Amino acid sequence: MRDYSEKRDFIRMQVETDIELFVRDGPSPVLKGHCEDLSATGMSVRLSQPLDLGTELETRMASHNPDFPPFETRARVVRCDHLEEGAVSLGLEILEVTR
Repeated sequence: MRDYSEKRDFIRMQVETDIELFVRDGPSPVLKGHCEDLSATGMSVRLSQPLDLGTELETRMASHNPDFPPFETRARVVRCDHLEEGAVSLGLEILEVTR
């Protein structure tokens, strides 16, 4: 049975790893960020610049194990919160796991 404090359909895992975001029509074609958590349907990414809600992008997290390929997705920005230190926290909805 799920704890009262966690009501999501999929539990979020803390991952704390670097991530690359590939944005076709963005301010820079490749942005480097930090993935803070991951679930089956989304992820939270800390980035140095905001992205518009609805922006679709591709993500790539390198594997630290040579036996596993990088984790790659197609995702959409559903949340962009400005943080005090000038960074932003993005909420990304995973549309498709591509690798």
